[in-house]
Amino acid sequence: MKRNCSLVVAFLLYTTSVIAQPVWSPGKRSEMEMQWMRDSLHITTPQAQKASQVSLHFQEQMDNAAGSDKRQHVLMQKKDAAMKSILTKVQYKKYYRREKEIRSRPKQTTDNRHKAY
Repeated sequence: MKRNCSLVVAFLLYTTSVIAQPVWSPGKRSEMEMQWMRDSLHITTPQAQKASQVSLHFQEQMDNAAGSDKRQHVLMQKKDAAMKSILTKVQYKKYYRREKEIRSRPKQTTDNRHKAY
């Protein structure tokens, strides 16, 4: 009987861990965003260096502003302005279209707010 209970508990813990969404660090989220920019926007090396700094900075700031929608909104506007100064018009248009799509998704709980792009 104890063995069966242990197996059930182990199974439940396993399935919970498989379903749980990862919470990624600002560095990891920035890295994923930069990979998307390289693949989709075909940014140059100088653009990548600048955009990487901007992305990491704002990912960290967004973590610090967790729970404050107004502050996060202001940060997103500042990030968009910074990216606009780095990217070409065509690149920025694609970047902004993607950002709008991401931002229009239903807001998630704080337990899994850092999902992949």
